Amino acid sequence: MMPIEIVPHDTVIAKDGRPFGSGQANRMRSVEWLYPSVLAGSFRTMLGKEISNGFDADTVDILKSIKVKGPLLRYNDELYFPAPKDIVMDESRRFYVKRPCVLAEGEGCDLPLSGLLPTMLLDSPEEDFKPIGGPAFWSGSNMVQWLSEPNGESFGLPRSFEPEDGFLESIEHEIRTHIKIDSTHGTVDPNEGLLFLSDGLVFPEGFSIAASVDFPKDLSFESVRSLHPLGGERRLSLWKSVDSPDLWKCPDKVRRVLEDNPEYIRMCLATPAIFERGWLPGWIDQTTLSGTIPGTSLDVELKGACVERWKPVSGWGLEAGKVGPKPIRRMVPAGSIYFFRVLKGDSQQLKECWLESVCDNEQDRRDGFGLALWGIWQG
Repeated sequence: MMPIEIVPHDTVIAKDGRPFGSGQANRMRSVEWLYPSVLAGSFRTMLGKEISNGFDADTVDILKSIKVKGPLLRYNDELYFPAPKDIVMDESRRFYVKRPCVLAEGEGCDLPLSGLLPTMLLDSPEEDFKPIGGPAFWSGSNMVQWLSEPNGESFGLPRSFEPEDGFLESIEHEIRTHIKIDSTHGTVDPNEGLLFLSDGLVFPEGFSIAASVDFPKDLSFESVRSLHPLGGERRLSLWKSVDSPDLWKCPDKVRRVLEDNPEYIRMCLATPAIFERGWLPGWIDQTTLSGTIPGTSLDVELKGACVERWKPVSGWGLEAGKVGPKPIRRMVPAGSIYFFRVLKGDSQQLKECWLESVCDNEQDRRDGFGLALWGIWQG
């Protein structure tokens, strides 16, 4: 495993292709955070330029076999993760825990699968409230504390969500206006359609992008250090290998709670996941809601989930014979939570599954989709 740090030298663009609006300059909006395929594709392209004069079929196969984990935020030698979806805050920043709840007699719901429990607030508020958006990213230490407590009883949110407290509200966006210059006269091309805006992510001071790379046996690099584009508009970033393998290991506090072999476990997605059946992992049977967690012999039953609206991912393929637009696929957003009850096996196995992919497709796993964090809950 080779830990990688990516330091943007310019704003990073991550396009989602939505038009800015009628009658205005065209604008490419940025997604709120880089998709795993953007990072994996950029890294493999960078290596491909160093090991080959051209991207022939064999070289492409080797590059696609590289296992890339990320992208995750890094600050002060700590990873930051997208906020979990099983917490809700009101305007006074009081938080409420969401957990699967058994329905009382006469109650019902229209969940898509029979036997799935609705996730509801454990503590009912005195008055109805509209949830506010909390910090977009949590530090590893805050996430570990949250996942290690069954009901979040001793978890407290600070009044201010600053990096020093282990939170990041959001990543700022920078909008740039672009024009086309007439090469003959050196003036602005008057064609209105050639005026456009681009939207990029501006990283806070001290923050960088973290990734981890596993090379196949027939390809090896002792270290990496290169300037290479990341995202749209070919904005440059410094890619370099760093000595921080412990960042990607299961934290001691999570290890201890898993060593108690808990009956109820939580799965939190650190990166968006792609499953063959939309929000439902392919390793979970739709009828029995049971299955085996990838990379383990742990049989579990799905009890509930906190999953927001799906997000699209697409792109433009440059591989020989596959040049053209890629089909749109649906991603389960990062931060989504799945609640399981252990049916058979030892939960300690999950210590080795920290930040490993739970996607159905092998290539999606290599691309860094569906990296999972593990914790406990009280059923």
